[in-house]
Amino acid sequence: MAEKSRIIAMIISFIFTGLGIAYLGDVKKGLILFAIAVIINCLGLWVASVFAYIGMIVWIIGLYLTWKEANEVCE
Repeated sequence: MAEKSRIIAMIISFIFTGLGIAYLGDVKKGLILFAIAVIINCLGLWVASVFAYIGMIVWIIGLYLTWKEANEVCE
């Protein structure tokens, strides 16, 4: 298995919520988080600004989950 980088995973997740987790190997979890983030952020643009705040929370949670996953994978 190729060695994974915590820094690269965090950069990917910073730009695209959840895809850093997919990079680390948990593709299903990463894609689900990415899809949730896209839907919530689209709702934030077109429906109500409260979804924009929820999208920011999902983004922060995604970064935390990526860091947690990276610590498990990149030991």
